[in-house]
Amino acid sequence: MRYESLFVAGVGGWLPPAVNVAEAIADGRYPADAAVANDYAEITVADQDSPPEMAVRAAGRLALERAGVGPEEVAVLLHASSWYQGIDFWPPASYIHRELLGNAGRYAPALDVQQMSNGVAVLELAANYVAAGSERPAALVTCADRFQPPGFDRWGADTRNMVWGDGAAAIVLSRTGGFARLLAAATVSDTVVEGLNRAGEPFGTEPGHAGWPIDLRSRRRAYKEQGQLAGKENLSVDGLTDAVERTLDEAGRKLSDVTRVVFPNVSLATITDYYLAPLGLELPVTTWEWGRRTGHIGTADQFLGLADAAGERPGQRRRPGPAGGHWHRHGLVLRGPGDPRAPGLDAPALRASASTRWSMQTYVRLSPP
Repeated sequence: MRYESLFVAGVGGWLPPAVNVAEAIADGRYPADAAVANDYAEITVADQDSPPEMAVRAAGRLALERAGVGPEEVAVLLHASSWYQGIDFWPPASYIHRELLGNAGRYAPALDVQQMSNGVAVLELAANYVAAGSERPAALVTCADRFQPPGFDRWGADTRNMVWGDGAAAIVLSRTGGFARLLAAATVSDTVVEGLNRAGEPFGTEPGHAGWPIDLRSRRRAYKEQGQLAGKENLSVDGLTDAVERTLDEAGRKLSDVTRVVFPNVSLATITDYYLAPLGLELPVTTWEWGRRTGHIGTADQFLGLADAAGERPGQRRRPGPAGGHWHRHGLVLRGPGDPRAPGLDAPALRASASTRWSMQTYVRLSPP
């Protein structure tokens, strides 16, 4: 879909202190050979803060402040997450709404969207909502996750190429202006491989019925052993390139226009084989140097990444790459007009070792005017 007058008005993020990967190797939590291939340096770990609290305290407030948008201007609030939000049978979006918008935002619905590692998918929903002509011109999207035991082993629950970090981010869209214009968005859904994260585990009646921590490796191994992946091995790369082509076509751009790319923080090995190689891109155009110091922060990778990338000089083209539980690919194209309201993230909002620029995930691109 192409957008005519929709802008990114503000981005905010928060990262907890980081654990050095060497510590995890030394105490046996993380294999040394995987560390070499994946190239993570540090992983952000929140010992006390819940995801909704992180989304409110730093990310949401910071994004609204930077955007200059009041609660009464927000048409919809969407909260995205990949994992447990801290309380059972409870909608975190409502808590975030109460804390950030309050009664002034009572006409803005607060909705939770569980879309695995694909915050850009949620941004696309927000964009369509605002573009449809709501009386209020803005939308707020928050993303937050915390991957803690006993439910989740950040070092070993997923593939050997993935380590999960904690953190939060938020982004404000507006029809009235911002530091980057949203030109287009596109989606490619390959749900034929949905079982990759489910195979081998029966449906249960309560969380954790199969035991803690969750074991995604066993599910994927069962999926392959059952022969369900046969003939679908290339869907990940095909979906990525399809999403890129469709988004660029909608925006009237070419891949050669891109000078900065933001991919999910899914390890150097994965970025090289499944993102850079298929697109013919090189590592220096990405935000990996920032991402290797956080780990994969679920849905928040995208907007934390946009924050990092936007710290570059105005007018560069940027694009985040697809992710999302293996079966959804989303693309966005943004044009950065060089608006001075695009500062990097405030240093106090990030841990000392984190970059204070901007970054993101799942095919987004910032183009020049």
